[in-house]
Amino acid sequence: MAELERTYEKTLSTHANWQPRFRQILASASPTAKVALVGVGHPMRGDDFVGSFIVKTLKNKIPTDEVVLFDSEDGIEWVISKIKNSDPRHLVLLDACQMNAGPGEIALIPLAETSYPFFTTHGIPLKLLTNTLLPSVETSILAIQPNRMGLNEGLSQAVLGAANSISNFVVDTLKESESNA
Repeated sequence: MAELERTYEKTLSTHANWQPRFRQILASASPTAKVALVGVGHPMRGDDFVGSFIVKTLKNKIPTDEVVLFDSEDGIEWVISKIKNSDPRHLVLLDACQMNAGPGEIALIPLAETSYPFFTTHGIPLKLLTNTLLPSVETSILAIQPNRMGLNEGLSQAVLGAANSISNFVVDTLKESESNA
């Protein structure tokens, strides 16, 4: 357990400043190098819903076809073929993750730097799934520390604030990239 806590501490100290790298990923989107944003989360499990909530918020706000959105809710295996067919260069999974951080804290972590069992709130091994089915795609997870995971609780204020921050960041970054093109 102490080893696991050190992993969380390293993850947060290394990847908590998520904006610069996420900005680079979003700005790299092009017709030949799409970026896929995949929301993960169960709609009835409190903060677990955050990834799906972000993607739902972003629908109709993305100013480019080069960033594609997928809402997998709690079944990423059901959209993995659609993700593969979009032929992305970058894949960013938006998900609630237990990081031993404060509620709503955000970290962008390359999936290659994670180890099994990874600290998402879902039982599916995301690293195994993406390594097997999307081996040439650079995959990261935009992890949000949940506060509550109970049934029918809705998003906590801290996680809702993080979700809105991420959504606004994506829209602003893509608008900025479009105006610089």
